Amino acid sequence: MGGKAKTEKMSVTLPKELAGEIRSIASQGEISSFFTEALEHYISYRKQKIALEKGFGAWKNESHPDLATPEDSAAYVRAIREADRERQQRLGGVSAK
Repeated sequence: MGGKAKTEKMSVTLPKELAGEIRSIASQGEISSFFTEALEHYISYRKQKIALEKGFGAWKNESHPDLATPEDSAAYVRAIREADRERQQRLGGVSAK
């Protein structure tokens, strides 16, 4: 999003205290890039939050009876980790990053 892309000038109104804090950490020539970076992070956060809210309740316990208890879940994770260790051994100790 950032960089030398097409830009649009916007006017925003902020509380004086917040504007002062921004000026204390971003010099006059850096304020636009400060807002761009901050808003990119915030928009990403909001999109993730919306996706999580939309997906809430998608997991149905009756669809996953093998993961009904915390112990079941721990055993599932252990099995995945063991399968990964075995795969790493087959590949000569190389692990994915």
